[in-house]
Amino acid sequence: MILRAGRNAGEWLAWLVMAVALAAYLAIFLPLLPADGRNLGHDYALHLPNLLAGYFFYLRNGLLAVPWFNPGQCGGVPFFADLNVAYYSAPQALAFVVDPLAAVRITFVVFAALGCVGMYLLALSRFRASPAAAGVAAVIFLFNGFYAYRMAIGHLTFHPFMLTPWLALVVLPGPRARSIASDIVAAVIGGAILAYMFHAGMVHELAPIALIVVVILLAHGLIFGHAWRPWLRLAAAIAISLALSAARLAAALAFLRNFPRDEYPLPGFASFADAARLAFLSLFTDDPSEAGWAALTNKLYALDRHEWQYNVGIISAELLAVGAVALVMAWWRKRDRNARLVRALPIALVIAAILFLPLALNWYAPGWNAFLKDVPLLASSSSLIRWFALYIPLAALFAGLAVDRAAPARVALVALPLIALVVIASNAWTNKTYYTGQRYDAARIVAAWRAVAETHAVPPVTALSQRAAGVEPNVAIVDGHSDIDCYQPMFGYALEHLDRANIHAGPIDDVDGAGLLNLKNPACYIFPGANQCRPGDVFKATQKREAEAFAAYQAFPFEAPLAQRLADWLNLAALVAAAAALVILPLRRKGSARPLDANPAAG
Repeated sequence: MILRAGRNAGEWLAWLVMAVALAAYLAIFLPLLPADGRNLGHDYALHLPNLLAGYFFYLRNGLLAVPWFNPGQCGGVPFFADLNVAYYSAPQALAFVVDPLAAVRITFVVFAALGCVGMYLLALSRFRASPAAAGVAAVIFLFNGFYAYRMAIGHLTFHPFMLTPWLALVVLPGPRARSIASDIVAAVIGGAILAYMFHAGMVHELAPIALIVVVILLAHGLIFGHAWRPWLRLAAAIAISLALSAARLAAALAFLRNFPRDEYPLPGFASFADAARLAFLSLFTDDPSEAGWAALTNKLYALDRHEWQYNVGIISAELLAVGAVALVMAWWRKRDRNARLVRALPIALVIAAILFLPLALNWYAPGWNAFLKDVPLLASSSSLIRWFALYIPLAALFAGLAVDRAAPARVALVALPLIALVVIASNAWTNKTYYTGQRYDAARIVAAWRAVAETHAVPPVTALSQRAAGVEPNVAIVDGHSDIDCYQPMFGYALEHLDRANIHAGPIDDVDGAGLLNLKNPACYIFPGANQCRPGDVFKATQKREAEAFAAYQAFPFEAPLAQRLADWLNLAALVAAAAALVILPLRRKGSARPLDANPAAG
């Protein structure tokens, strides 16, 4: 009873500290997403117009229609097949009811809170940490620089990163989860989390997140004993996520085949020592951008400050070091320490290999670099520094667990608020002028959303236009124009792959001597063979009805190959099956449960 009372007090303290930490977090970082829309991060020039285009499509077609294309930029582009688009995501869903900037701000708050709570529950319920240790892990993860500063600069597609602890949580069975039904439900939820990450556009972090969960499962096995069920859950979750993502995955691969973006050099560090040094600085210090950029070779495009900030604070490094020493001392006191070492060594080597991978991917040697450029997903990258994010949840989790290793329960209760205070103070004092000095202004996007929200009169695209100097890219959508000088990374950072020869500034219904309209046929970008055209072709005058529907954000008929149609049906079937599993299995489990006051001998 005394122990339980102490644990309850610890839980109340942990929740109180996390609440205070979250409030402090929002006071520190939410101003980097100013409510007036001024001084936003530059990459919101891509995502806020996309949210507005998604809202327009929703108003014209309803909730169930697939947003295949967007007429509002580059003279017409794919939308569903563009992995930079987050149509099936929380910010887009919010943008159906509030303006895009408010949607981003709400998303920032909600996913920060989800990440904090998820890490707390993972440490507490799966690793049997004390509430104080779990609270430390939660606060450290909450304040990771990767999420805060990516959202500040405009990398909206990275918001699902904070769901990583939840994925590990559902994959690891709880103490009461012993049925096949619970395994199926967990796998479906895990698959839905992974599918959400993909649909929200966080493509380049999916492999690191899967490896994060693998390390967590291996570490859990070392501590509590190995079992097959977590691995089966993880494998099933990955398979389910592929099925739930099949339609978009097929479309995206078709788009990438025509625009592979593999021409950019892949930078790296000249030595493993440099890679390890910069990984350490990125993870545990504030701003290693100057040192990192100086150490890179084979570089082309600058990697600004936000590309180097993964920081979980130097206190995390100190806790990890203390925990490692305590772990070694505990091992040394065991009589069977050599046998324990032999049993643990293979798993430890696998963990070490996974932790080594981000360093290896960022090491530059000509032959190795050429090999990486042949790997499909990596080939389209212009940097692999983002793999350093693999370390963040692991550092936060094990720094928290180190508190239990190194301190008695009463000391841990005192340590929790002190560590939280250090984390809050260090983040409050961090220089943020790089982010407060951003110059993107969302005022016109927000005003356009509000005007359309009042009338539901979506402005169709009537003309293509050249962007004037000083005007934000893609903002012409608010005037019913499509910006030829658009911001669309799929066509290259300098629009190297955008064919401008067959479009011009002017009305979309201009017809040239060849009988062609002044509007791209976006189906040609992804399915040129099925639609008998080439990537970048425009609508023909004989297709004026389809062109007008497209310009009005309405669905229009186009041909999709058999592979895409099969992927569409697989995706639909997976969605129905997943929804049915989440509804039916918990109800069956509840119905079959014996009431607590039932008397088996009665009757």
